[in-house]
Amino acid sequence: MTFVALLLAALASACSPPVAAAPATTAADVTNRPVATASPTTTPRPSAPVVAWRPRVPGPDLLHDHSWGGAEAYVEDYLERLDDAWTVPRPSLLDNRASKECGTCANFREGAAYLFRKGQRHEAPMLTVSDVSVVIWKGGVRVVADVRQTDHRIVTRTGRTIRRIDGERAYLYVLLSYRGRWWIDAIGIERVNDDGTYRDVSKSRTVGRRR
Repeated sequence: MTFVALLLAALASACSPPVAAAPATTAADVTNRPVATASPTTTPRPSAPVVAWRPRVPGPDLLHDHSWGGAEAYVEDYLERLDDAWTVPRPSLLDNRASKECGTCANFREGAAYLFRKGQRHEAPMLTVSDVSVVIWKGGVRVVADVRQTDHRIVTRTGRTIRRIDGERAYLYVLLSYRGRWWIDAIGIERVNDDGTYRDVSKSRTVGRRR
């Protein structure tokens, strides 16, 4: 299982749970940012869009806070759960958060289950979040998260090193729907350079949404 099927290249390949990658759809399913075409010349990539950070004040019920702040808080909570699910590990932390359409989410949970079965875990924190922002509200809620996989190790219960993981930065494009409560329907992943500029789009992006 590669980066495009899960989260980041080193993290995903480190555990390699036996789950097929979710069928890819177009990136437009998750983000409205136009896809750049490949160029034979070496042209600098544009910088990532900068979205003003807003303080989130979610309601008392994270699942039912149908607001911009609620959507952002729900995604941030999911990413915190993902970090805990792989570092404890505890796959049940990811239950009842995503719809069946989210293939990437299913792979995230299976990755945590694989670590649990093998008696392994990622050192905490394996994932840090620097920004979570709504970019589209109508016609399906789109949220972009700026995340970084940290330099860390995969270890056994006794602390023996299985593998060392190099840090990497990525943007997660999260598609949400509100059907009486929040659900994650798809997660697209794009690896970016450390300065936030985009890599080769054709090689760095995937979308995990089942048809």
